[in-house]
Amino acid sequence: MKHRFHFFPEPFPDETLHSVLSRYVRLCGFGAHSEIFASTLWEEGFSENVPFPCHLAKFVDVLPYGVGLTVDKLIERHTLLPYYQPFLSVQQFQRAREQMAHQGREGLKLRLGLIASRLESASRIRFCPSCLDQDEASMGVAYWHRVHQLPGVFICPHHVEPLVVLDHCSLTRCRKRLLLPKDESVQSCALPLEIPIDRRRELFEIARLSLKVLQANVLPLPANRVRRLLLDGAVALELVHHGRLRLGPLARHMDAYFHRLPSIGEFSILGCDPDETPASWVTKLLRKPRRTHHPLKFILLGCALNVDMTRLLIGQDILLNATALEIPPSVPLPIPGKPAEQHNSGPKPAVGHQPSIWAWAEKGMDATEIASKLDISLASVYRGIRAHEKGAEWWKQCKHERYLAQRRQRFESQYQDRMAHECSDYLWLYRHDQSWLTQQCNLLNHHGSNRKLNSSFRQLDPYLASRIIDCAEDLRALSGKPVRLTQTRIGRELDTIARFEKQLKKLPICAAALASVCESREDFHRRRLEWAEQQLKLEGKPITASWLYRTACIRHN
Repeated sequence: MKHRFHFFPEPFPDETLHSVLSRYVRLCGFGAHSEIFASTLWEEGFSENVPFPCHLAKFVDVLPYGVGLTVDKLIERHTLLPYYQPFLSVQQFQRAREQMAHQGREGLKLRLGLIASRLESASRIRFCPSCLDQDEASMGVAYWHRVHQLPGVFICPHHVEPLVVLDHCSLTRCRKRLLLPKDESVQSCALPLEIPIDRRRELFEIARLSLKVLQANVLPLPANRVRRLLLDGAVALELVHHGRLRLGPLARHMDAYFHRLPSIGEFSILGCDPDETPASWVTKLLRKPRRTHHPLKFILLGCALNVDMTRLLIGQDILLNATALEIPPSVPLPIPGKPAEQHNSGPKPAVGHQPSIWAWAEKGMDATEIASKLDISLASVYRGIRAHEKGAEWWKQCKHERYLAQRRQRFESQYQDRMAHECSDYLWLYRHDQSWLTQQCNLLNHHGSNRKLNSSFRQLDPYLASRIIDCAEDLRALSGKPVRLTQTRIGRELDTIARFEKQLKKLPICAAALASVCESREDFHRRRLEWAEQQLKLEGKPITASWLYRTACIRHN
């Protein structure tokens, strides 16, 4: 380990470890480069803005005497593990702390269940402009806040304003650099989140609760206690009937809640489709005591069910052997105001309900919806359908036709403002209804449907077009032999070659900018020859065709 710390800056409140090291290299005069850590075991983890830095024990050992930083303080105050640990098992929590202290990152996210979660890939680096100004005024420098990096946090919990997200594609060139929010390379790829005023209330509640979970730093919670609190909220909203979840009302309630949230990032993954069935993660959290689920799922479900999740975080005195408090998963859902013996005694089936049962069945509704509408048991629904002359096969066909119609209608509405493969039902229709899907796509394309681009492309298009113009001007202003302005050369300079090759149809302003600055072979040769003529005059050589083409490095035919 070649580098030796002679001093170390004091970490700021809620600052990431990556941010502290970024300030350190600047105080040392190294700028944003991390070559000073190239020979260390922890260079790979600290040169990137990762949530779970490892080898912390070796890092603490080389710090100067009197800094006062320990492994526990680093993990609790400057990493994102306190946000995840309340919803981990005791074994996962202990293993994560041990691996962050002594081992590498290999396998850590796999043990925490984050590799299989799509939320990890949807999370982006974010910052709050007001926090940066406040940090510069009070601390003298802007730094990265932990709370802004939490999944699902689109609103600053301190200033109640939308955050700014970084374009991860533009950061690929400098992901090994130790950057701060005010750096020019960071500000150049920053895109403000456009969130309407009417959708900020729910996002602020999510950000506020996420901050409380991060700051509470509680030990792993008993899974049955978390589930019981969520069930109390479902019961209060009448989403539980006779000890069972009312899947239809629950799906509609969750769909209404997600309609108040933006359909981007993490919320586009967790959102429920309005097909009378809630998302699988919702029913999993309500039916059994669960662990290793992403904290954002617990937070979103708690906010949707009007549950005060802070009751789990205040006054906790949980021992590490608290797993003995688990209850068996077969415990029925609570029904307030009714004796316990009524939980297992459903209403008796009534013959008079059978015609109404089949009337709903012909509309394609499933057994849970029919039972909730008629206030009868599931057994009565199935008994009534079997007693009908058409039987269960016709009911199955009706359900399929209704499900197919919902999928088609949802695809048609989403296809108006996004690409076909970006629609939520595209994959299912491609597998089960490919002929209709092909006909629908060809019909809209034949009539030249002026579908709007995705909101991310609408924001990126003018920004990237301006960078193309600036890049072309810089290339023209280079000293020495002129270089040809082509799409490939500009894409290499901006690190956007793949975007130009695959997504240029979605970026019309960029396409127009490229067409205006890129030059043909004849224009490039003319510019080279003009430069060669000036060079020959400066060197005092004769201006002949042979000397011109030789100096310009152009083969003369």
